[in-house]
Order: sequence, then structure tokens, then C-alpha cells
Amino acid sequence: MHFFMLPIAAILPTLPTVSSPAELMHGAIDFFSTWIARIGGVVALIGMIKFALSVKNEDSRESLSAILTAIAGFIIMEYVTTTFSFSTTTADTEFQNIMVFAMRWIRRVGSLALLLGAVTFGLSIKDNNAVNKVNGMKTIAAGGIVIATSAIWRLFF
Repeated sequence: MHFFMLPIAAILPTLPTVSSPAELMHGAIDFFSTWIARIGGVVALIGMIKFALSVKNEDSRESLSAILTAIAGFIIMEYVTTTFSFSTTTADTEFQNIMVFAMRWIRRVGSLALLLGAVTFGLSIKDNNAVNKVNGMKTIAAGGIVIATSAIWRLFF
């Protein structure tokens, strides 16, 4: 039987030739993501081996720990190998869409607070309750501030 050892250079990723700092950074990211994905694969393999051994012993805590280890390894592999390609324009557009959606709902929550404050203030006038009058006015003010902030959010971003 003939066995041979693979040279270490055969499993190492090749380093790219670079001409700019951006290409150097891209190559470094590819290099490290490859190795992090390989480490994730090793973690998943260890988890699966631990799971196989824990099934034999019928230890439920060890089985759960082994499954979680394997899942963590698979998550590491998947996260590192997933490629994202966003341009600056696409990212800015996506951020603006998220902010418009969030501010619309924040404005609605502020309007609800303003409405509840007005109802509290109105009912406290009927009962001549000073504490509820103050709480109602504070809630009206808080709702107004939230509405105003959601209306001027473009000044901040």
C-alpha cells in the first residue's frame, strides 16, 4: 500500500498578485474567509463526532451540546462563504427605505401617545384631578416631540 503526504502548499489558498491597496484588501478578505470557513467546518465535524458518541452513551445534555456545536460550525461556514455585493448607491437607497418605514411607524406611535394624553387630560378636567392633568399634559408633550422628531429625521441622516 502506498501512502503519501499532501504538501502543505496544496491546501493553502494562493495569494493574489496585487497592484492596489483595494486589491490587497480584497485578497486578504478572501484568504481569511476561506480559513474561517475551514475552521467552521472543523467545528461542525467535531460537533457531529461528539453527537455520535453521546448517542451511544444516551446522554441528552451531551447530545444537545454536540448538536449546538455542529450548528455553530455550520453557521460559521455559511456566514463566511455568503457573498454580499452592495454598491454605495444601493446601500443608501436601502437605508432610506428602512428609515422612511421606521419613521412612518414612529409617527403613528407618537400620534397614539398624543391622543391618549389628550384623553387623559380631558378626563382629568372632568374629575378635577391635578396629578392626571399633569400626566396627560406630559403624555401630550411626549407624543408631540416624537411626531416632530419623526418629521425632521432627514436633518440627522
